[in-house]
Amino acid sequence: MARPRVAFVGSGGAAKGVAHVGVLRAMQELGIEADICVGASAGAIAGAFYAEGYTPEQMIDWFRPFWRRGLEGPPLKARYFLGLPNQEQRRSLGYLASGLFSIDRFEAFVAEQLPNNDFRKLEKHLLVTAADVDGRGRIVFGRGYRDDITISKAVAASSCVPGLFRPYRIGERFYIDGEVVRTLSIDLAVEAGADVVIISNVYRPHVGRLGSPSLVHQGGPAVVRQSLNIILNEKEKRGIDLIHKMYPQIQVLVVSPDLGRLPFTSRIHARTMLRRGYRDALRTLAKAKRRGVFDVAPNVRSIGEA
Repeated sequence: MARPRVAFVGSGGAAKGVAHVGVLRAMQELGIEADICVGASAGAIAGAFYAEGYTPEQMIDWFRPFWRRGLEGPPLKARYFLGLPNQEQRRSLGYLASGLFSIDRFEAFVAEQLPNNDFRKLEKHLLVTAADVDGRGRIVFGRGYRDDITISKAVAASSCVPGLFRPYRIGERFYIDGEVVRTLSIDLAVEAGADVVIISNVYRPHVGRLGSPSLVHQGGPAVVRQSLNIILNEKEKRGIDLIHKMYPQIQVLVVSPDLGRLPFTSRIHARTMLRRGYRDALRTLAKAKRRGVFDVAPNVRSIGEA
């Protein structure tokens, strides 16, 4: 019997995207392999390296202090995201002022680390989303869409958080974070043939206990962070509801660890994020596995099994 095609769909989330690696580690331990990887920003980074054959353990090693690192390959350092302006950006005052940093240095790191920087040569189906800053909507990079662009450039474009990074130029177009258009592109996974979609979402809002002090007492950054979590989490829910209505046969499994109080821009909590992503995924996916979700593809199940 044919096993179902599994898709991993990762949200963005900047530093919180470390939790995606915890989800991938839980999948590995449970013997669940994704055939399709879809992501924007941090989700695109995790999905790209996973599709290239990197193990969760190799990715986890990026975030360990140097005295605890045990694998070959350089760590993913914060300085790779703090690039200086390139020549084109320096020539245009407006372009220079469109963000704090250039993402070119990060693109170079990704290009150097990927053993195969070509969408068309991957065994897994990798799809990366970005947004055209000039209003042309979501742009998809990968087989069946724009596959003439290197994976590293697609990931760099998808990771350009507005305001933090200057939009990334590919050809004559400029791109920013794919989440500006959609938090999750579940539809791409479904169109690529997924039977089971594993969503890794880091935008779960913090829910305070009854009687506990409100987040307002933690200042503006806490309120802004919670607002982003609420907005993006609601966008995700609407997308999932739409997929359920349009494709009721698709199994959608949502992994959403409690990261609401953790910052988007600090790696200090990387271990906590990894652990929470791993534990939430292990609980959610193990339960689905016991139900037989990963055993037989829907189109070959008998009526009694459906």
